This record gives sequence, structure tokens and C-alpha cells, in this order.
Amino acid sequence: MHAVIPLSLETNRLAPRGCLVRVRCGTDQTSRKERWFAVGIYFQRLAEAAVCNLPQIESTNVVFARRLLKRAEIEKLRLKRGQVVECRVSNDAVQSASHSSR
Repeated sequence: MHAVIPLSLETNRLAPRGCLVRVRCGTDQTSRKERWFAVGIYFQRLAEAAVCNLPQIESTNVVFARRLLKRAEIEKLRLKRGQVVECRVSNDAVQSASHSSR
């Protein structure tokens, strides 16, 4: 007899893979104002589309999937499949944005 796992427990698992997506405000290549998002989606184009659909992203923003997330980064952010989380990046190390003082 097989154990049945409720769907609610299944969706609480961490994402198996994810992408780090950068959003640069405006179309200016030298703009220093940027935001970072960790996305629990493996395919970079889908991760970019997920970030573009966020209400705080404007049509003039430049969205770019920078790289795939490392497993340790996914665990540190507690990133779930399909989830989009704003984060900070310092020296290519990902940190949760919730700990920043804004």
C-alpha cells in the first residue's frame, strides 16, 4: 500500500531549480538603480516573463535572467516552485531582501 501525500504538502517543497533575474530601471545602460529577483522557475525566458508580470515592474524596465541559482541559494531563500522573491546581490552572492533596511 502506497502512502498518499496531500497536495498541500507537495507544494511546500523548495524549487528544484531557479533563476536569478535582474531588473534595471529604465532603458539607460548606465542606470545604477536595479532590483534582483530569485525565481523558482528553471527556464530563463519563463523566469523573465514571471518577473515582467509583477505589478511593480514598469514597461520601460529592462529584465534579464542573469544566471541559474545554486542549490544553497534556493535553500537560503526558501524558494518554492514558481515563486518570485525579491533579493539582494552582493559580489554575486544572493541574500534575502527581507533583512535589508528599507
